[in-house]
Amino acid sequence: MECATIETSAKVLITAGVLTLAYGFLLGFAMARARMAGPTAPKQLVNVHLEALIQGAALLGLSVAASFSTLASGWEETAAWLLAAGAALSLAGGTVNWLEKVEDAFKARSRGFLLQATGGPVNTVGIFILVIGVLKAL
Repeated sequence: MECATIETSAKVLITAGVLTLAYGFLLGFAMARARMAGPTAPKQLVNVHLEALIQGAALLGLSVAASFSTLASGWEETAAWLLAAGAALSLAGGTVNWLEKVEDAFKARSRGFLLQATGGPVNTVGIFILVIGVLKAL
């Protein structure tokens, strides 16, 4: 069976979304193990687990927006890679905060915080480009 042609930007977002969801599911095993040992899981582990599930779903949804956009493919691909990189930086930061047992990443200005603080602007530029493409398509 042959599949319809999928734009590169959508492929990037779909792949990033599926990998991000898979990471969130794997973190669920770490949460279950923590819960077997005590009544709660570490706050940062819960945060990064939920973030992975939310980011994964968002990236999958944005693959539709990328397909709808009427920008040149180079712009769409740039947006997709920025969104994937921003999600990866944010998840890496959350993971570092969990592994280093950082209680308040903002206060500590931890290594995880720096990764997450880098991911935010990267995501913002990516979504800004994609918003322009979607609005242009209207």
